[in-house]
Amino acid sequence: MKHLRLVGMAFFSMVLLVVLSACNQTSSTSEGGSGKNVAQGVTDTEIRIGHFGPQTGFAANYDAIRQGAQSYFNLVNEQGGVNGRKIKLIAYDNEYQPSKTVPVATKLVQEDKVFAIVGTPCTPCHQAAESLFSEIPMIGPSPASTSAFTEPLRKNWFGAQTNYGIEGRFFVDYAVNKLHAKKVGIIYENDDYGKEGLKGAKSQVKSIGGGVEVVAEVPYNVQDIDFSSHAQQLKKADPDVIIMTGVQKPAAAFRTQMSKIGAADIPLMVTYAIGQDPKVMYDLAGKAWEGVYSTLALPTTEETDNPKIKEFLDQFNKDFPKTKANGSAQAGWAAAQILVEGIKRSGDDLTWDNFIAQMETIKDWEGSLYYDVYYTPDTRYGQTTMYLTQAKDGKLATIGEPIKYDPASKTFK
Repeated sequence: MKHLRLVGMAFFSMVLLVVLSACNQTSSTSEGGSGKNVAQGVTDTEIRIGHFGPQTGFAANYDAIRQGAQSYFNLVNEQGGVNGRKIKLIAYDNEYQPSKTVPVATKLVQEDKVFAIVGTPCTPCHQAAESLFSEIPMIGPSPASTSAFTEPLRKNWFGAQTNYGIEGRFFVDYAVNKLHAKKVGIIYENDDYGKEGLKGAKSQVKSIGGGVEVVAEVPYNVQDIDFSSHAQQLKKADPDVIIMTGVQKPAAAFRTQMSKIGAADIPLMVTYAIGQDPKVMYDLAGKAWEGVYSTLALPTTEETDNPKIKEFLDQFNKDFPKTKANGSAQAGWAAAQILVEGIKRSGDDLTWDNFIAQMETIKDWEGSLYYDVYYTPDTRYGQTTMYLTQAKDGKLATIGEPIKYDPASKTFK
């Protein structure tokens, strides 16, 4: 009998332990004490959102992404927040370096306990800290911009700006069909970001066939300063067009060097991450930047008759009067808009599972600065509509009508 009592007591203790554990889990997901079903970073009055990016260092100009996100959150908070909650952005400087991303990402996830992370650039930085983001929603611009985050699909990663592989395909498609190019040269940042554009361009060359070929593949490191050898290699290959992936300072240095050796007449096509800010590129490269092609995923700040641009400019210029309202700031603003839309659709059930499910209902959505945003349970690209632009007289001139990429057929419409 004594043995049975001991067994009964052990069983009761085990049940009690399970119940207490369940209670602890419930309380940990309801920080405001209201009993509502929410994830970490959410209280009755606040939602904590994280960001990491370069605030200092060689890529500090991309800090405008953080400022754009902060500005949109300021607008939302001034209007009462989202479903009664204000948004608090917690941001850290990683200097655009993977090694410095891990500690700040760890702090955001484990100490600040943010609900989601928004507007973070630098593909290699994301890869360095990827294991920390197993559940936390990641919203543009860089997440899902490469196949590293879409193959296999990460359910909590949502891209915003154009996928780099799609851009590479688009450039080749245009160069062959509109510029009648047969020989393609590619200069790419020697990491997964740059290699994604390389992969997309080569894939499109292969699918087109008909004598079109890649005549040069020239890698470079993101912190390179001297591009004389890169320029000589590409000039010697004698391509009809050059496609470049990377960031702004290396692109300006490369274009300047091409101009110095008399090769600026070869058309250069650069990713949106480079060409989105013509003022920045003209400041860096001067007149050498004239004529460079790039994609455009959202209306320019010159379109002041556009109510979305007017709202952005009014708020951003108020919040950051010393920063030029540019494409990077717009990308941060747009990523924040997507995040807020997902939060709105989630209502009071602000768990990660429900937020992700609601994000997957955002299809052909035109409520952000992007031309459209499209997610499904199987798609994380974000927006797939873009213009081709050309740098002219210090501005971006759009060429033709917008082009939409169909992920299912892998064709442009």
